[in-house]
Amino acid sequence: MIILIMILSVIVGCFVDPIAFYSDGKPGKLPYFLVHGSNTILFSLNVIIGPAYIILIVRHIHEKLSQKQVLLVATLCISESIILITNIFTPIIYYVDENNVYHRLFLYWFYVVVELFFLLYGLFVYVSARRKGHYLRFFPAWQFIFPILAGMFIQSFCYGTSLIWPCVGVAICCITVSLQNESIYCDKLTGAFNRFYIPELEKSMSKGDGRFGALMLDMNGFKQINDQYSHSDGDRALIAMAEILAGVVGDNGVIIRFAGDEFIIILNAYSPEYVQTIKESILKAIDDFNASKKLPFEISASIGGSIFNAKNDSEESFIRKIDELMYEDKAKYYANHNRRTH
Repeated sequence: MIILIMILSVIVGCFVDPIAFYSDGKPGKLPYFLVHGSNTILFSLNVIIGPAYIILIVRHIHEKLSQKQVLLVATLCISESIILITNIFTPIIYYVDENNVYHRLFLYWFYVVVELFFLLYGLFVYVSARRKGHYLRFFPAWQFIFPILAGMFIQSFCYGTSLIWPCVGVAICCITVSLQNESIYCDKLTGAFNRFYIPELEKSMSKGDGRFGALMLDMNGFKQINDQYSHSDGDRALIAMAEILAGVVGDNGVIIRFAGDEFIIILNAYSPEYVQTIKESILKAIDDFNASKKLPFEISASIGGSIFNAKNDSEESFIRKIDELMYEDKAKYYANHNRRTH
């Protein structure tokens, strides 16, 4: 819905902007109203695009704006709207002279600053989400921000040039393509990558020296969670595990939901010591999560990992190996736990 609103805004902007420029300086009452009306519409669209971008990112990472954030965004949007309505009666953003020529006034720059704030704030939300481990590899913020910044800069400082709405259109196309790519390679429930991304990773790693670390994780007692609680709680457990893995691995690797309650972690680093460190860090993070009592049950996992070379180890062979190592770890776990209850 947000993408649709942004697309409709761009369509309106691209349609109205040429009317404003064509009517500028033309004699008569009709050109006057066209210049005035079209510019009012264009400024009102600015009130939509910035907040829509922030909402798009926030919803994409499955979070919500805090009350303070909502208040800040709403205050800026309301301020822009009040100023725009005031401008209809008392020119403070722009005015149209007796020759129907459009002229900027000082509050024009207020809109530029506010839109710049929305873009940078959206970037801040994006960067914060990346640091928390959210999967945004196919959602690079620069693809949206850079075209718009370029359009804003050229249009603001090269008076008479109209580029902003085509640039916004390019930005939205980039975001749409990114989301389409994400739908191919990402797991909808957890936000992790899916198994179809593994061949892409192997191609990328083969271009270098090919070495990488890999672990397979299987959640212990996942069936019991679904049976004793509900499948919705099972989904919550999967989401929690994906978030734990993302928090541990960060930018040092990729999390893949391989199948059901199995995850594969592909690491950029490839020493056996680092693979073991990541395994221990995951187990500790799971213990910390359980201590937080965020779920009415505890989660646990069996993990096996090693180092491989994409030039020598096929997808099938390295997955088979880490699967074997994971089941060795699972056997040790169930040597001390009842399979029916864990």
